[in-house]
Amino acid sequence: MFTNSRWTELIFIILVLLVAFLVRIEDLQDWNAQPDRAFFNSQPLLTTFDGYYYLTLARDLVEDAYHPIDEKRAVPDCPPRPQPPPLLSSIAFGVQKITGASLNWIAAVAPAVLGLALFFPVYGIGRFYGGPIMGCVAGLFSLMSFYYVYRSSLGWFDTDCMNVTFAMAAVFFALKFGETKGRSRYLWFLGVLLNYFLFMWWWDQTPQVATVIALLPTAVAIVLFYRPDKREGAIFFGLLITFVLAIFFLSGADLPIKSVQHIANIYKYISKEVAGDFPNIGVSISEQAIPSFGEIIAKTTDSILAFSTGIIGLLFLFYRFRAKALYLAVPLILSGLSFFFAKRFLIFLAPTLALGIGCILYESYYFLKERLGSPLMRWAIMAAVISILIYPSVQKGFAKTFWPKEPPFLIKGMVEAKEKTPPNSVIWAWWDHGYPMIYWAKRATINDGQVHGGERSVFNGIPYTTSDDRLAANIMNFFVQRGIIHGTHTVYHALGDNTTKGFRFIKEVLSAGPVNAERMIASAGLKPQKDIVTVEDWLSFFFPKQTRPVYLFTDWRLTVTNYWWFWLGSWDPAKHDGIHPTYLPFYNTKVKGQVITAVTNRGQSLKADISNGIVYFGGKAIPLKALYIRYPYKIDKRTYPVEQGYHLEVIPGSYSALMSEDIAESVFNKLFLRHKFNTTYFEPVALNTPLFQIWKIKADSYE
Repeated sequence: MFTNSRWTELIFIILVLLVAFLVRIEDLQDWNAQPDRAFFNSQPLLTTFDGYYYLTLARDLVEDAYHPIDEKRAVPDCPPRPQPPPLLSSIAFGVQKITGASLNWIAAVAPAVLGLALFFPVYGIGRFYGGPIMGCVAGLFSLMSFYYVYRSSLGWFDTDCMNVTFAMAAVFFALKFGETKGRSRYLWFLGVLLNYFLFMWWWDQTPQVATVIALLPTAVAIVLFYRPDKREGAIFFGLLITFVLAIFFLSGADLPIKSVQHIANIYKYISKEVAGDFPNIGVSISEQAIPSFGEIIAKTTDSILAFSTGIIGLLFLFYRFRAKALYLAVPLILSGLSFFFAKRFLIFLAPTLALGIGCILYESYYFLKERLGSPLMRWAIMAAVISILIYPSVQKGFAKTFWPKEPPFLIKGMVEAKEKTPPNSVIWAWWDHGYPMIYWAKRATINDGQVHGGERSVFNGIPYTTSDDRLAANIMNFFVQRGIIHGTHTVYHALGDNTTKGFRFIKEVLSAGPVNAERMIASAGLKPQKDIVTVEDWLSFFFPKQTRPVYLFTDWRLTVTNYWWFWLGSWDPAKHDGIHPTYLPFYNTKVKGQVITAVTNRGQSLKADISNGIVYFGGKAIPLKALYIRYPYKIDKRTYPVEQGYHLEVIPGSYSALMSEDIAESVFNKLFLRHKFNTTYFEPVALNTPLFQIWKIKADSYE
């Protein structure tokens, strides 16, 4: 069938691409059925936070506002924008210019189209090892691997949808270069270089990693298989050395050192290793979690049989091809990282397992060919086996709906922030909202998905976790005006590069205010730092004039991610730890007489007895230490005679939360639920509990 008919092969490829596209786009049906979960002003939202980074850059290109410095990110340090603009943003910009379509729609649909490109290098690799049968089967299974479907579906406007494609294209071009004889092999080497440059342009945030992934398969080809005559080899290696020297000349002689340091930092990030006095933020990010073996199966083939077939097929492929199988070393290593470091690497299991499955089915076909005379019977058996192995992935892909990470009601809050704050404002929001806030509010932020280092995220969390209104307001203004490089690190240097001491001193001074801090600064023994010498200089440094308005954004997402942001915001560098609070949100809260009832978003019921301070939840009786019921014009507070107990905060007819005392007394909770605040430091701008709030910050300044 495949071996005798190119048309049959072509039809199979078209059908595979069509089904793969439908799996990636079918969520649109559910989105249209529930627009309040997926659309804002009839525009689709993205299913990844990071997508708004690339979408913002695309919009800047459309609006001719792509400036060298990204003045709205990581204020006040503001990193440079990538040059040239990332390929993903450039594609969206190009499509918008040609079609005039909405950027939001382009960003939503683009991943489902670009994600299909993985088929072609996998097909080419499979065809090399086992002919068209292996190529077509491997291409099919690579596109239907569930985690890859997830990260190349409607709304996932991020680099994941093509990272695997470029990695496998690097294998394909290297393989063809190493295995082709004669001068035509250099056309394949040009393919290696073109793929490398496109990969660098595509994965702009990690050029060192892209370089290793793109060129290591070619190194395998050169070392093990490239055997030219002397003259040809001299020309090739001469040009190759010239190319390498040109890169060194353009990038600097210290390029190898910088590259090794960058890769080491990436390793520390994905390994969750603590480096220095601040936490590794990777431990708090879901895609950085180490998946269980069961989760790996569920997120790839969703079938033990298919997964096992893929592993056995890979082992057989290496047994049969030996050295030639080493072309696959890079995708195999990347796949292996998912077992030991982070689930984000599961996308690389898509092509590796697919090639293993393709290898087994290819061998099975020729096994059947020797024993069954009827081609119809052979293909019927093959079709049945393929269906059994692929069905779980296809079924799961069509059954699962991927919803936007930022729901429309939070986007509404960001748009409201745009409408109710001056253009030069900085919105202090948790780093999840960094990119979306810049896109939808067009306001600056201090933290986002790219610059969220441990120190920055700790300071990001302090205003939410502290119970001190003054500290919360002053630390936001200090950080917005001074930042890390010229702010917090200046204090560390002044105290002998003692980060722990400097960190505590910053919090103590900002909590004390300008008047009380004068004596603290005078007795601290601070070493002069450039133009900061006298006590007055230091007071001006810690309490700068509020040149940029600062607004605090509190929202529903903080109620469901409290485990990590509170831990970061309560971080103690001396202990290398923070506090993990207890916070359980409830909805549909009702107060009738002495009884409070509510439910979680999963339908679990809560019942509280006001008279004796007991909460019944999850089959347990939980003692209360305090109960707050917030009515429109008053707060009914009750305390109970227990040493250890929880707080229950209630908004009748709406929202409630059962929480530990540490988070109950935080600025976040006092603003979000109690609406209790010091008017010297906080001014409400928009209060839409439990969805979002916007607060104007009025910090102390030293005149």
